[in-house]
Amino acid sequence: MHHSQKINMSESPSRRNRATIGFSLWGQLMFDTATTALLRAVLDEVCESVSRSETGARAHVASKILEAATRGEISPEGLRQVGRDALARAPTMWR
Repeated sequence: MHHSQKINMSESPSRRNRATIGFSLWGQLMFDTATTALLRAVLDEVCESVSRSETGARAHVASKILEAATRGEISPEGLRQVGRDALARAPTMWR
């Protein structure tokens, strides 16, 4: 992402392009660049109080956010809520 670009996380999904979801040759999910950036931004925001060394907690939250996105949840607030719920339910040894 270019340094001057910012993601408007409050922008409604109906006002921006819908997420493009595809499958790679190996069957892995692929999102368009904007959706991938949104997922990363939500993960970073939800986990801002979690140390980067806490990889278990971050991976747990990331997997739940990714699951929600694959089901079609691409609104920033919806993804944030999924991430917050996942962090609250993460095993305490991960926090």
